[in-house]
Amino acid sequence: MTQLKLTFSALALAVLAACGGGGGDAGTPSSGTGSNTGTTGTGSTDTSLPVLGVQLLDASGTPLTAPVLSQTETRTLQVTLKNAQGQALTYKRVTVELDSVELAALSPVSGTILTDANGVARFTLTPKSVSSQGAVRATVKTNVDGKEATQTFDLQINAGNVVLNELKIEPPEPPFTQEPVQKGQSVNVSVKVSVNGQDAVSNSVAVAFTSNCGTVSPESALVDNAGKASAVVQTNATGDYCTVWAATTGATTVAGNYSVTAPPVTGVRFVSANPPIIYQQDSPGTRSSLLTFKVVDANGQPVQGKNVSVSLVGDAGGVNFCEASTSGVSAAGTGEVTFSVCGGTQPTTVQVRAQLDDGGIYTDSNILTVQTGLPTQRFFDLAVSQPNFHVGAGFTDTFSGNTIDISVFAADRQGNPVPDGTPVTFVTEGGQINSDGSSSCIISKGSCTVKLIGQDYRPRGTTGGELRPGRVTVLAMADGEESFVDSNNNNRYDPGELFEDLGKPYLDKTEDGEFNVSFANAIVNTNDGEVTYSVSKDAVGSLSCIAGENAKNSPMNDVMSVQDTCNSQWNGSGVKPDDGSGTMRYYTIHKVRRAATVVFSGGEIGFPSAQQVGTCRHSVAGNEKKYDDTILGKYQTQVSSCANTGISVRLADWNGNPLPANATIAVKVRQPDGGKCAATLSGSVIGNSTEPTIHTALLEKCTGVGESVDFSVTVTSGGASKTSTFSVDVPAP
Repeated sequence: MTQLKLTFSALALAVLAACGGGGGDAGTPSSGTGSNTGTTGTGSTDTSLPVLGVQLLDASGTPLTAPVLSQTETRTLQVTLKNAQGQALTYKRVTVELDSVELAALSPVSGTILTDANGVARFTLTPKSVSSQGAVRATVKTNVDGKEATQTFDLQINAGNVVLNELKIEPPEPPFTQEPVQKGQSVNVSVKVSVNGQDAVSNSVAVAFTSNCGTVSPESALVDNAGKASAVVQTNATGDYCTVWAATTGATTVAGNYSVTAPPVTGVRFVSANPPIIYQQDSPGTRSSLLTFKVVDANGQPVQGKNVSVSLVGDAGGVNFCEASTSGVSAAGTGEVTFSVCGGTQPTTVQVRAQLDDGGIYTDSNILTVQTGLPTQRFFDLAVSQPNFHVGAGFTDTFSGNTIDISVFAADRQGNPVPDGTPVTFVTEGGQINSDGSSSCIISKGSCTVKLIGQDYRPRGTTGGELRPGRVTVLAMADGEESFVDSNNNNRYDPGELFEDLGKPYLDKTEDGEFNVSFANAIVNTNDGEVTYSVSKDAVGSLSCIAGENAKNSPMNDVMSVQDTCNSQWNGSGVKPDDGSGTMRYYTIHKVRRAATVVFSGGEIGFPSAQQVGTCRHSVAGNEKKYDDTILGKYQTQVSSCANTGISVRLADWNGNPLPANATIAVKVRQPDGGKCAATLSGSVIGNSTEPTIHTALLEKCTGVGESVDFSVTVTSGGASKTSTFSVDVPAP
């Protein structure tokens, strides 16, 4: 029994000696747990355990004796997986984990790949940055058929020596070989980066660029595969020696110079008028406005120190600059200059021209940009929402307070809307123009609107003519240009091109298309007269407004030019051709204008003096009042035609004007008991018109015996209604 025990113990010692213990290098395969210190694991005799072998290779694939990562070359962690018999384990999962991810980076970032056909898995290891320094432990793991194996491998990382050099700037630094950049343009900058004497690996170093004359993008640039970092400086300041700096951790900062010049001054912009509406001298309202202009460069940025002068464009009815300086005013740091404008003696639109003293560049106060144009006569339109409304005048009843809208639509010569902020002035023969307390409106999106309030003054008409009381002429005016034919399509007037000559504008109270210095009114026979309005003295002359080619559209009533005040010269905005004098000359702005007739309608039907016209007869019972002798018969209420199948009438108020639009109209047949006569009227309201309106009643089953048709009109104003009736007898067949 004792001999048996001794034999078993000796056998166990022999087996243990055969397994070995300790020793080995970084490339020695091991099973179980171990490290690159030579530890072989647990000493298990299980031949099914996987065996891991780990080595660090250089860029050529040669094993390294020193486990040190390079700042300039790729290092490969090679893992070999075999079984205990030394056979390669192919396509098995191998995982590597780093204990200091802030120092080193692993590729693939998942840290897991499969072994290849030779049982080998390769991982790339790089320092996280050139300043990384310290020890990193890589733990390699695998699990094959439920059997695990682990191997650790320690690595050293040393910080790199980073050097910045070869800073390049395009355009180059002084002495310059090409023109310097202008403010607002860009400068390209690059720098070479080396680590330990070699070009930095792509994306391994971040270089920060800064400049005192612009913003840099990107602020931090990674090196490319050529070891170069690049950025762009967007200049925002000027200087003969602007500087750009390149810096990175651990390296000496390098710098270079470039030059930035100011961009050319390219324009003067109108900024604002505060307030936009001022009033005449001696008015209780605000009589001055502060106009602001801005000098800008090619980038649209403000330019300071430039002298700007201003002037009024045309004769603005006494408007002035409030006795302040109008020349040589220097632009502030914001590029802005301001001028005060004071009201004059007439209601008018005001246009101020601001011009650079040293360049001839200018802009006008109602032109916001050079791309848009002034209002032109052909594209200046006037519309009335209701040309006949209940106000009354002369021989009719009167009512005050009703209003209508009057709108202006303005476009330049190309049909584009004129700039927002363009002012339009209105004058009227009667009533009150009111737009938020002003007799003008400001163009927005191509149009603007004012209200006409029905009130005194109510025009009284003329004696010996056809003008009836209660007819009101409204005139709208704006600074603009005469229409012309742009024969060479250069969007400007050139001498010799056909144009429509405008004279001095006036308010055509008599509606005859001619300027009348005086006329007698029809009510009290006192003297009235028509009024003209100021334009620049250079825009008017003493020539006929219908002479010359292409002028035939000018003397229309709604254009209103005083005869013999045209000048046969085009008037508008722009620079005249050089006349050799060396002095820049400008065309003169004119007043574009348009007029409309509005009727202050009475509230009841007038009755004609003659009771019968041909076979047509109307009733006079209860209507003893007759038209005044000054109202011509062709404007009076009258039976136009009559038959037992239909009756047409012209309805007018006591001034011979149309009844108010939207007044209701109806017909009714009066007849003996048992009569079957019926009347039908087309439409139920009076329409928009400046002349008396025609209405027809269609009749059925009428005999003409004791039958009459009542045309009744009801006018409602201020909550009260009044109905008047005009009766016509039905004639026999």
